[in-house]
Amino acid sequence: MSSSKKVAIIGAGPSGLVAAKTLLHCVPAGSFAPVIFEKQHAIGGLWPTKRPTVRGLIDPSMRTNLSRFTVAFSDLAWESVLGGGDVPMFPQAWQVNQYLATYAEQYLPREIIRVGHEVVKIVRLTREGSRPRWEVQWRETEWNSKTDTRSERFDFLIVASGYFSRPYVPDIPGLDGFTGKTVHSSALSTPEDMDDLVENIDASGGKVVVTGASMSGVEAASALALHLSSLGLASSSPSRKPFEVHHVCSRPFWTVPLYIPDPRQARFLPLDLAFYDLGRRPAGLVEYGYGRVSGQQAKKSNNYFRSLLGGDYECIGSVGVSSTNDEIEEIPPPWVAIGDDYAEYTRSGAITATIGRITTIHSHPNGRATVDIRNETTNDVTSFDNVAAIVMATGFTPYSSLSFLPADVLSQLEYSTTDPFLPLVLDGKGTSNAAVPELGFVGLYRGPYWGAMEMQARSLAQAWLLQAEQDVPFSDEALARKNAEREAVRHVRGADPRLHRSQFPMGDYVGIMESFARDLDIHRTPLSDDGDRSGPVVPARYPAEKGSVAQADIVVDSLRGVLSPDLKGHALAGAAATAVFRALHGTWRFERVDSRGGRDRKVRGTSIFCPRYPSRPGCGREYVCEEMEIEDGSPRRGSRCVYGLTHDSTSRRDDPISISVLVEGDNPSQSMGLQVSYVPTDREGITVCAVGHQPLDGSEYRYVFQFDGVVITSWECTMLSNNEDEMKTLYTRGT
Repeated sequence: MSSSKKVAIIGAGPSGLVAAKTLLHCVPAGSFAPVIFEKQHAIGGLWPTKRPTVRGLIDPSMRTNLSRFTVAFSDLAWESVLGGGDVPMFPQAWQVNQYLATYAEQYLPREIIRVGHEVVKIVRLTREGSRPRWEVQWRETEWNSKTDTRSERFDFLIVASGYFSRPYVPDIPGLDGFTGKTVHSSALSTPEDMDDLVENIDASGGKVVVTGASMSGVEAASALALHLSSLGLASSSPSRKPFEVHHVCSRPFWTVPLYIPDPRQARFLPLDLAFYDLGRRPAGLVEYGYGRVSGQQAKKSNNYFRSLLGGDYECIGSVGVSSTNDEIEEIPPPWVAIGDDYAEYTRSGAITATIGRITTIHSHPNGRATVDIRNETTNDVTSFDNVAAIVMATGFTPYSSLSFLPADVLSQLEYSTTDPFLPLVLDGKGTSNAAVPELGFVGLYRGPYWGAMEMQARSLAQAWLLQAEQDVPFSDEALARKNAEREAVRHVRGADPRLHRSQFPMGDYVGIMESFARDLDIHRTPLSDDGDRSGPVVPARYPAEKGSVAQADIVVDSLRGVLSPDLKGHALAGAAATAVFRALHGTWRFERVDSRGGRDRKVRGTSIFCPRYPSRPGCGREYVCEEMEIEDGSPRRGSRCVYGLTHDSTSRRDDPISISVLVEGDNPSQSMGLQVSYVPTDREGITVCAVGHQPLDGSEYRYVFQFDGVVITSWECTMLSNNEDEMKTLYTRGT
């Protein structure tokens, strides 16, 4: 190649950074000269710094809902970012920004990243006899002003400005006239946000309606339920803020905890390591699946979740999902939302879920409203009265991420302003369109994974390397393949959105990674000596030929440790502790035999585990457990304890779960930590044990938790003193 081809990259989030890194390091040196334009004054896109100067769409303390093995690129290990100590399994958002900053420092020259440069317009320059070029027009944005527009020309253009560019609020009749609080879910992350939302709800109560069936809907409803629970537990809480949380869901969905059963062993794994296991695919070539979703595929997905999560969980962890006996052929494909607490909040009644779509809002003079919800399957209409606030968990639109492209180019891309699910018709697995070969896209689709972004960048780099050396951009075979792929996109675009579209247009992550690897001749790293096709698909298993293989090796070695059958590892124990802690939420019946003092006193009652905001440093989650004994038919208040879970249960703590006995004023009188481990057993399901020692009197507490899927069916606590059973309590799920 005679000279470096200039490439403009719009956006310095994960997709823009990996695109620039790939162009610099994964093809012959000097092939490309990338420049990144970023309108913000820092890199990272949606991922905020620890103390952001401007509030973004993500709370810095929010944890990722996929593990560190998936939220990463192939050539940078989290151990190299956080110092190799305790690496959280699910990093916080500010740590993801730190990861991206380290990635940029390691692989990208500082001068190619132009922060504070807002692209305002792009022109495609065509001249007969030569390849089209791109004129990028931008202006520098100071903190309170903008400079004059300037321009520069490039050979190639990558749009990496992200799908989640602008919150979407649907046009609902009556919404404009509603005088209560209305917020988008992206503005609802802190306790102060919750207080502001419900501040006008007085002692007469009121309803907060969350609308939206995807990730943000479950997160917003759960956050409000936690706020309500915390208010109820706070002794100084004013009594003027009771409210109900109603979740309106337009689609059937499953909520999935962060840790789910490993189908091969009696233990828990991060959900992505289980979902994206190659062993789940049928024998033969793993191909990227794309197209309409049939009713049979939808039923197959539902049955998979039933078998994985357990029979009891279906009643509380799914909303609107057809039953196993449903004979309807055309059932909608279920969506998936990730959340540890939503299911138990619905069991307790803290969240009431309703299938349907808000059709009308009728406002009243007192600031409240009546909200009509229509079920699109049955056409039944349900109305909620006394609605005081509405949370729009309705997602985002990608249109502002495309607004700078020329109208003629958007026309060639079959741009739709009414279909945010598929705004463009692209080929190359979402990277390009053969009609505009010098234009590329990285991560511009709903739900992109970091591994897929990296593969898209590699695919573009290889394609453009060939284009620069050839007179014709594509061979006849490649052109036919691209045409067929775009036709498949049109076919999905024309499908019934409710019945035949999946949650994510490119949701077959395993298939897309394997297909890209085959196209690019990238060899997957085996996880075992026999080299069989097994284990989860993670970016580090597909290292670039000229990338940092040493970094990938660190990740793969860590992954092998997590997947190892050794049941004593910290990651495995932490997974078990998190699974146990999550499943304790709610009400339990207990029967106790107390042998202290030489007598066998039998007691029964209830224990209620209520979530609240953490009250102690180092604690990520907390329950207040209130015990009520029933004696002679009358309830009598028993002990009051706080159960806590460390910030990250996979850290090298011997006691990730703590229990503190409370006295008046919520001051702990005594506390102990629990060591958690798995119990090998022949019985079906997973068994976890925990052991704690009370330092005040030397007593030992032994716990055994029996799981069906992700739900604890029963658990037992035995207190021993001088190696003798002093008190044994059996807990079963109650109401």
